[in-house]
Amino acid sequence: EESIRLNHKTLIPLTRSKMMSTRTFLLCVALVAAVAVSVVDAATEPRTGISFPDTFKGSPLQAFGVRTKGPIKVYAVGQYDSTFLLKMSHGVNAEKMSSALADALQPRCNDGEAIASFKETILNGLPDGAPKGTTLEFACGGGKVDVCVNDKNVGCIKSKPLATGFAGIYTDKKAVCQLKSPSEE
Repeated sequence: EESIRLNHKTLIPLTRSKMMSTRTFLLCVALVAAVAVSVVDAATEPRTGISFPDTFKGSPLQAFGVRTKGPIKVYAVGQYDSTFLLKMSHGVNAEKMSSALADALQPRCNDGEAIASFKETILNGLPDGAPKGTTLEFACGGGKVDVCVNDKNVGCIKSKPLATGFAGIYTDKKAVCQLKSPSEE
């Protein structure tokens, strides 16, 4: 007869039926864990360890990368068609984040009023700054940029040049970081 030890004093005898039910239980737990892992497929940006879902709002993850400033890995970015997810790996105050994005837009967008509105939207959407773990979503389709912070909509700027310019921050020849397909990693 086999037994299982609960602690250094308690020994519980296991009958054949108890052993089978224990094995069945453990197999079920392993199966549930395997299914849970496969349902939440994600790709991990290797330099930051930040993961991105394989699909976001119905669009597949096309590419991802990391924005650095000197040796600091500021955020990881994932591209889903015309939507860009920025996940902060380093905390930044709202002024610095909004200014950095607005500065990156300057050479890519000739709509100064839209850039100013975009910067104000970011400032208002980050009342506590952008601490590590913050997610910023920029949907650049339909001639506008919809901005969400931590899944909360904080504004929409209607400007086709702004939408095109924002996408260019990550996709044109002078992109602020290099995006790679998850399959390249």
